[in-house]
Amino acid sequence: MFFSVILPTRDRPQLFAAAFQSACRQDFDDFEILVVDDGSTPEAAAQIRALVDKHPRAYLLRQPRRPQGHGQSYSMNTAALEAAGDYLAFLDDDDEWTDPSHLTQAAEDLQRAERQVDAYYTNQAAFYSDGRRKPGRVWLEDLIPRYTDTSPEEPGPARAAFLTPEELLCSGGFAHLNCSILRRPFYLKLGGMDEGIRYECDRDLYLRTLDQAEHLLYSPRWIARHNIPDPKRADNMSTVISALQKAQYQMIVYQKGLMTAQRPSVREACRLGLGYVYKHAAELLHTTGQRQQAYRYACQGLALHGNLRWAAYTAYLAACRILPTQTTTSP
Repeated sequence: MFFSVILPTRDRPQLFAAAFQSACRQDFDDFEILVVDDGSTPEAAAQIRALVDKHPRAYLLRQPRRPQGHGQSYSMNTAALEAAGDYLAFLDDDDEWTDPSHLTQAAEDLQRAERQVDAYYTNQAAFYSDGRRKPGRVWLEDLIPRYTDTSPEEPGPARAAFLTPEELLCSGGFAHLNCSILRRPFYLKLGGMDEGIRYECDRDLYLRTLDQAEHLLYSPRWIARHNIPDPKRADNMSTVISALQKAQYQMIVYQKGLMTAQRPSVREACRLGLGYVYKHAAELLHTTGQRQQAYRYACQGLALHGNLRWAAYTAYLAACRILPTQTTTSP
């Protein structure tokens, strides 16, 4: 089997239905869909099973219910161990693939490649809950102009190109799981997803992939829609945790990369990323009146990614530590 599509879900049957159907609409023949139900309620589980049972290529893996679930990483690793495909493709249960030929094109690119591909990346667009598209760079879309043929003779996207980790890191973004396909033996060799990380686990996988992969293939095609979680909802991992908790997970990802990465370019990306997170944490802590902590993280951000503006802000926080307590914001 060529592809195993891994789709974890929990207690979101309506959102899951759109994601699942987008996988079912793929016009490729040689693939399976592994749905991992991470302990949904009986009502939601019944709806999920009813959808899965209708598709001959789909299989349901059900995990026991826990108050906070096993997590996306655990669910993905569970499916990867059961997968029959040579390559693993991933899809979040609140997003969808918009290109029904995504797997067909990916298979052609992978088969055309003269080397064994460890990871294959594409692009997606992000939309707010009100339907507006998020402007600017989000993931790897700033690489598209470099690998798209705009000549009058052959307009349109170029074929997928082999990129080095350094070239991918130039984008400043990273590949979302919806746009990532990994060779199954390589994924297992990596140890799969880090099950201790519940936010930014996809960034962690991306950095570890860039650090250890031999051959990386990038296609400038748009293949998916990412629905930015509504902050008012409490059924998404990026809205359940607070901003400071998110920063904590981001620190774990980058600190881990700094300690374990073998490639200097990946370590440098982790150093810069950690510097930005320290700065953001300092601003968050300052707004909540935690002045000593804010100053400490500001100093760490200055050491890793300093400039004159941040040096001035760090000095400002140093002075704030002796001022009367009040809620303030960064300049």
